Amino acid sequence: MTKVCVLTTVHHAYDGRIYHKQCKTLQKAGYEVTLIAPKPEKIIEHDNIQLIPIDKPKKEWKRFLHTFSIIKKAIKTNADVYHFHDPELLPVGVLLRLITRKIVIFDVHEHYPNAIMSKKYLKNWVKIPVRIAYEIIEKISLQFISGVIYTTDEVGERYKKYKSCKIENYPLLEMFEQLSINQKDPKLILYLGGITPIRGIRELIEAFKIVSEKMDAKLLFVGGFEAESFEKEIKDKIRQYGLESQIQFAGKVSYEQIQTYLEKASIGIIPYLPVPNHLVCLPNKIFEYLAGGVIPIASNFPHYDRVLKKAGSGRAVDPENPKEIADAILFFLQCGQDQLNQMRERGRNEFLKSFNWKSEGNKLLDFYQSFQK
Repeated sequence: MTKVCVLTTVHHAYDGRIYHKQCKTLQKAGYEVTLIAPKPEKIIEHDNIQLIPIDKPKKEWKRFLHTFSIIKKAIKTNADVYHFHDPELLPVGVLLRLITRKIVIFDVHEHYPNAIMSKKYLKNWVKIPVRIAYEIIEKISLQFISGVIYTTDEVGERYKKYKSCKIENYPLLEMFEQLSINQKDPKLILYLGGITPIRGIRELIEAFKIVSEKMDAKLLFVGGFEAESFEKEIKDKIRQYGLESQIQFAGKVSYEQIQTYLEKASIGIIPYLPVPNHLVCLPNKIFEYLAGGVIPIASNFPHYDRVLKKAGSGRAVDPENPKEIADAILFFLQCGQDQLNQMRERGRNEFLKSFNWKSEGNKLLDFYQSFQK
């Protein structure tokens, strides 16, 4: 049996993409899977995936120092394939390749040079040097890495000359296949994901204020704030506008709980601002909204817009224009139920037909098989 060691020092051990999609797909296909990841509050023991828990650094800059401590843990798994998910693990990937001579795969979630330019913990004057340093380290490391997995064509442009495969982070078919779209709260607007300034939260609050002045509606955030200072700013603004009874925060929830919120919500918001990384990446929230029969309102980036048009659902808006966001929300709140249901059905059908993990899981298995030929 082929042994696989999956590594992450950043993502939750039971992350949707890493654990529920990739690890489970490999395990079901007959691979023996071990996951090295930050220690969760509770360990799942029934999926036949061994978890080796590690401590997650509290400071982001310490992640780079912490990564080397997992090399021994990885080597002890005696894996045939090492599959890592974080850019700071590039040196670890290179060392694993040189020491073990086994297959090493780098799983790219974002356009990392662009992402560096949006990091709040980096001073502006240091961002360009850090970006250049990362690009040099990545270029050298890729000479040793066996293969690269990436999302979106725009991100993949950087890896064309390497052995690579595009695998999108589409939702699990079995998780949303039986989900009902007949229990919607017509006034409920949903935001899924981390709550940060670059994801357009300030603009969304301003837009919802406009909406609340014209219609009765509710806005629910499912996800956590990444900074206490920003949480205070947003909640102060909500109190200032008198919206405490209309805006709620559910906090972080497990991947399996997402469907509960999608089943109830009528409209889903993705108001990401046009920072470089957002312009080339595609958030899985768009596809989760479509899977849940939730009508998406998303930023008017070309690759977001292509998805909405293919799905025949939702609307693209300028994320920096609260009035435009509000107009889109009001449009769907005031739409007739027949029109809304048709849009929901079109989005759901596109999810069932093409925007689901089944095809992407097969790509993952084919990519693994390609190393054995």
